[in-house]
Amino acid sequence: NLSLDAEFLLCGVSELDLVTGGIPSILLVHGVLSFPLCLDSSHRCLLAAARYGRGRVVVATHESQLFSPKLARFLLNAIRWLDAGRKGLVGVDASLKKLCTLLSQEGVKSQVSQLTGDISVYCCSSYSDREAERVHTFVAEGGGLLVGGQAWYWASQNCGKAAVAKYPGNKILNRFGLSILGQSVQAAKHPAVGSGEHYHFRTALTLFNRHVDKHEELKAPLKDWLQRLAQDCAAFLHIPARDCPAYASLHRILTKVLQRSGIPHVSRHCPVKSNSKEAVLLCMATELSLTMTDSAALVQKSAAGVCALPVAVEIDGTNPGKTAWRSTGLYLPEGHTAVITFPCLVVGAGLKVQIGCHTDDLSHATELKRAPVVIRTCDVACQKQSLSCLWGGLIYIVVPARSVLGKVPITVEGAVRAPFFKLGETSESQWKACIRHYPAPWAELAVENLILTVPSDSIRHMENPQPLLTLWNEIMAAISKLAAIPTKFPRPERIVTDVQISFG
Repeated sequence: NLSLDAEFLLCGVSELDLVTGGIPSILLVHGVLSFPLCLDSSHRCLLAAARYGRGRVVVATHESQLFSPKLARFLLNAIRWLDAGRKGLVGVDASLKKLCTLLSQEGVKSQVSQLTGDISVYCCSSYSDREAERVHTFVAEGGGLLVGGQAWYWASQNCGKAAVAKYPGNKILNRFGLSILGQSVQAAKHPAVGSGEHYHFRTALTLFNRHVDKHEELKAPLKDWLQRLAQDCAAFLHIPARDCPAYASLHRILTKVLQRSGIPHVSRHCPVKSNSKEAVLLCMATELSLTMTDSAALVQKSAAGVCALPVAVEIDGTNPGKTAWRSTGLYLPEGHTAVITFPCLVVGAGLKVQIGCHTDDLSHATELKRAPVVIRTCDVACQKQSLSCLWGGLIYIVVPARSVLGKVPITVEGAVRAPFFKLGETSESQWKACIRHYPAPWAELAVENLILTVPSDSIRHMENPQPLLTLWNEIMAAISKLAAIPTKFPRPERIVTDVQISFG
């Protein structure tokens, strides 16, 4: 009975003062046998516990919480609960040796120690996964684990990597149904979780599933949990589900929810409020699609003009400036999969494939006029790269700074052609006859130092883009003169039209 476990852990504790000298992270509580012990007013979890096999786990969101006198009563409760009545030895990692002092004052037998077979409870930080398998075995066989640490600093140093999957501590904790997220929160005092209904990812997901199924009116507590649920869904779906039936089953549940409800329509004329069922579904759809090689299961549309045969494109792999996008003149329809073939010499050379040009993340917007995240990027890690994007988008090859790869020939299957005109290179007659009528919904107009990305509908009537682009060429030349920089920029600047931006 997890409620009895929570009651034991919080016995005599009405308030948890987490102002202990560190900035805490947030916990994702996603296991069937995991439960929160401290939630803030936004339903973010800061302390939690779980059962696993015959053992038990308690997790704090900063290591300083594990030896703070302010939390002495809670820590003693935690040690006793983890010990499960054995009255055994508590092993404390050297990084938390202050905890030994606190425990000795209460007559609890402890010592600074590594994880050994003669200890009942092991206390450590979450900054290493060196002994992950030993810890899993220790807990499964009945041991108690008290662990603490934050992941926000790791996340700041590992941009583009999901802390929930890659942070060392989570390689231990995920299996217990608990994960430390890469976001930080202000340390503060919070009430301990009391009896009654409170936020848990699985509980919220069950209620949401029922709400979608029965088309019920949105009401408490789900109404208050929606934003937290969307954020937790996004985090949870970054945990690799392969070889883990518990995670895979949740992925299937989320897929079925989306297939039953459909992906909500969102646009300038049909905005979506952030605290709504539609916003949760948009977030869920985006993140779920990122776990799939082919997101067609989530999109029930066919694409006109998909190129059945490979299209050959040559990319400039030399880039003296900052990271640069190279246009391919191709567009991947929503839910479809492109197969891009690269020369073996560029595999692992830092190139990336990017689908979509609208890079602003609108996850924190109060109202959405498009899905919050509509691009997908992946490293070129093999010669044949398969990539799908739920929302579709122009296909780019991202070339890292100081790359000297030269001309890179690639072939692309499964895309449609997009209108593309470059001043001085594209033939006016070809533009008139066919290029402007290519089926992709986005087009690009380019000069040497600038590329404009605009809706295709806004250029299909254009008989000749040359006068417009000549003007832009003159503008860019004037900018270089004013800035006293070389006439040719290291990479072209880009202007991308977007229905909604994150700032400004």
